[in-house]
Amino acid sequence: MAKNKNNNNGKNNIDKTSRKSIFNLFTAYNKDGKGVKKRKITDKERYSLKSFFIVYKNQFWNLIFLNLIFMMMISPVICGMLAYTGVFDDRAQTPSNILYAPVYGAHLCFPTPATANLTGIYGTQGSVAVGSGVTNALFYITLTVFLTFGPASAGMTYILRAYAKGEFAYLWHDFFGTIKKNFIGSVTLGIADLAVIILLVYSSAHYFTASAGIDYTILFFITFSMGVIYFIMRFYLYILLITFKLSPVKLIKNSFILALLGIKRNFMAVLGILALLILSILVFWISVPLGITLPFFFLISNCSFITCFAAYANVKKYMIDPYYAEHPGKDGKFKIEEEPVFVDRG
Repeated sequence: MAKNKNNNNGKNNIDKTSRKSIFNLFTAYNKDGKGVKKRKITDKERYSLKSFFIVYKNQFWNLIFLNLIFMMMISPVICGMLAYTGVFDDRAQTPSNILYAPVYGAHLCFPTPATANLTGIYGTQGSVAVGSGVTNALFYITLTVFLTFGPASAGMTYILRAYAKGEFAYLWHDFFGTIKKNFIGSVTLGIADLAVIILLVYSSAHYFTASAGIDYTILFFITFSMGVIYFIMRFYLYILLITFKLSPVKLIKNSFILALLGIKRNFMAVLGILALLILSILVFWISVPLGITLPFFFLISNCSFITCFAAYANVKKYMIDPYYAEHPGKDGKFKIEEEPVFVDRG
């Protein structure tokens, strides 16, 4: 009996072991070993066109909110738009014909029935807008955008840089935290940035509408070319500002160099921006109210995301990776997401 019992126990143990082996064949979660090795994503994959659309899809609504925060920071522009429309201007009556002044002058010097009749004809009154105190105040408030544009651009660039790297960012906390860390530099860069933009736009428009002549044509193409170069340099200005510690001269120099070195990605970014602008024009043509509101919640952050996604890959390739290659001992101590201090190698 004892022998039989031992045989049955042995048989049961064998059956259990067999069932366990078969079960572990399909569900061996506790098996010793390295497990599944996670494949490292290369920069080429992370900053590819496919990754761009994946990140864009995931962050679409955050881009909408980011656009609203940016517009809140540069809201003085709205005051300038209201002042420019003249809704708060005073109205005054004045002769509307440009010939009234010489005719009236002739009548004062040589009064005759003919000049009196001409004075009456050309002296027809019309209503003209005259700047009021409210209008002037709005124009002065608009000037404060020179102080807010740079910090707003720096804060937005930090959020977009995190999205481009595939990292998480708190919209409010990181936006204003970046402004606090880079306040002086961002204000200085913002003032210079807006001044250059205004000068280039005004110069190009002036030379384009000036009287025909070879000298004005040459000047137009010079200023237009400078505008295109600076437009691409702006892809890098604020990224370099929040990522590196650079002097103003080296900031401009490195932005210019990256604009040339990364010509392929820069060109794709320009095409993306043009596509968004064409889309905005079509929306404006279909619905004027919707087209006017697009810059306030959609256009600016989306264009900036395109430029940041294209530019950061070049910054990493030509500046960040070479720095870590030359300083292997510092790898792990200086993390990009913690705002490291990089020294320009140029």
